Amino acid sequence: MKLLKFAVLFLFLAPLFAVADETGKAKVITSGVQPAQCISPVHVNNIDGREVQLPELGFDIDPGKHSVKGRALIDTSVCRAVGAGNDRYNVEPLEVEFEAGKTYYFGLDHSASRRNDWKYVVWKVEDTKS
Repeated sequence: MKLLKFAVLFLFLAPLFAVADETGKAKVITSGVQPAQCISPVHVNNIDGREVQLPELGFDIDPGKHSVKGRALIDTSVCRAVGAGNDRYNVEPLEVEFEAGKTYYFGLDHSASRRNDWKYVVWKVEDTKS
């Protein structure tokens, strides 16, 4: 009977712990494009060298230093990108020190004329509560 009461109490309190845990994370937005600055959205599929499946628009990440990379979705509406029809580029991952309570906007900077000079960038950081 005590075990049953504990299980019911745990099920009741578990959502509270889940919400508290989310506040200790950083938010990554991958859909906020800046076409005028030649920054296109990226679908992140690799964190710290491990393949991951994440929502395409963004996700939460634990604070700390992480290596992030993904698949670019080149937006050529303002900045022309030579050979932009292919979404697979050998771009080095971006190392970021994520802080809890911050929102990071992540994209691919394709402003350089040479594809080898394209790079992942964090183009904006803001407090999540803003």
